[in-house]
Amino acid sequence: MKKFIYALSIFAGMAVLASCYNEMDSWYSETFEYAGRFVVATTCDEYEDDNTSIEDGLEVMIYNTASNVANEIWIDFAVAGSPQKGKFKVTGTPAEALCSENAENISSSSYSIDTDYGLAPFDPSYAAYFRVPTAAGERNDGIQQYTYITLDVLKILPGAATSIGGNTVDSIYLKVTLHHDYMEFESQQTDPKTWEDPSIPEYEWVIKPGTNTPADPDEWDEHWTLAGYRYTGYPEDL
Repeated sequence: MKKFIYALSIFAGMAVLASCYNEMDSWYSETFEYAGRFVVATTCDEYEDDNTSIEDGLEVMIYNTASNVANEIWIDFAVAGSPQKGKFKVTGTPAEALCSENAENISSSSYSIDTDYGLAPFDPSYAAYFRVPTAAGERNDGIQQYTYITLDVLKILPGAATSIGGNTVDSIYLKVTLHHDYMEFESQQTDPKTWEDPSIPEYEWVIKPGTNTPADPDEWDEHWTLAGYRYTGYPEDL
């Protein structure tokens, strides 16, 4: 009887699993040769202090888009503490893929505002450095970091790397250019309930949508190299 119940439970599990399979749009990725999770070291031509080593464990994720078409991939990674994520149409093969178009960094959320002391992160912890607006509608210059990504080189080579644990794995070599935008902030009145003196209005800076323009590439572009290997999951590689 126990064997019968066990076999029945296996059959039921397989039926549920098959049902899940049928509900999926597609179980096949047109970009499977690119797809994967990779551990990388990151180096920047302009800012060496932001470099990381393979032991820091930063990762690159590559996967297909919702349309699941050949040679169209998402690349998801981080540098200098800032997330980067762009959709690219690549040419060539995983051994040497190229892309000539910029991709929007849909993860870009890092801003700096101009102050009397230079640019400062647009973050409440730096508010003491911001110029104090005295009316609504005042303007202030700023920068939005990492708004676009250019994929310069992508190479994924089977069995061409050795992990930190000594395992033979696929290698990855990625070169990207990261671009910034000039943009503006605008002052607006805060909630009267927050004013220190109820009779004196207070104002704050907010991001002004639609003011982005490309920053000077010679001054602002960053050139990054990410190199490493496919994630193994083995304890010795963590």
